[in-house]
Amino acid sequence: MRISKLAFITAIAGAVATLVFPILFGSPPDLGAAPMADGFVTPILALEFARSAADLAFLQGEGAEALRGFLVHTQSLDRFFPLAYAGMAAMFFLALGLRNPGRWLAWAALAVALVTVGADWAENAVMNRLLAELGAGAEPRANLLAALHGHTWIKWGLIGLYAALFSVLLWQDKRRLLAIPGVVAALAIAVTWLSGSNGQVAEIMSTLLIPFMLTFPLAAVMYLRGNSAPSEQSAA
Repeated sequence: MRISKLAFITAIAGAVATLVFPILFGSPPDLGAAPMADGFVTPILALEFARSAADLAFLQGEGAEALRGFLVHTQSLDRFFPLAYAGMAAMFFLALGLRNPGRWLAWAALAVALVTVGADWAENAVMNRLLAELGAGAEPRANLLAALHGHTWIKWGLIGLYAALFSVLLWQDKRRLLAIPGVVAALAIAVTWLSGSNGQVAEIMSTLLIPFMLTFPLAAVMYLRGNSAPSEQSAA
């Protein structure tokens, strides 16, 4: 079996793992008395995009103990989640690069996907510190909130970048319908950043990432079926 085919199969396995993780995360408990910041309905997103202590009021106090516990549990699993979703992307880009070693854009996308794993872990480290301080009854510190904002947008920026590169690669291979979800995802991330991490926009962005992530296994299956694009045929 060619190594590129094995990489595509690994990408499909990563897609399956990516779909399993939301099931493992489970559903959050009651939010308690304090609401999340305007527009947010997903606690993990509200934590990620928090800009001030007021944005984390829903995680403070005894009434939020169950929700904090849920997020601590989610974070314990989330250390492996980047290996699934970013690993899926990395294996897909690796496969494209192996099919045409001179295709530098595939190798650049592979590098971006790999760096995303580290960026997500760095973000998780800050979120874990914030949850620990909130659990101890302390006010979230401004320096931690600033660090969270920076790490969060490094991670999302990298995801948006490899989404754009994914679309360019598929467009070059004449798979133009499959290129659309990546463009939409990249634009959604950019709009969320321009909105100042608005809750409603961030929730929409999160939803728009789903079809983008599902495009990876679909495209991998198409390449495995041997329906080579013109660029691959010329490189063969």
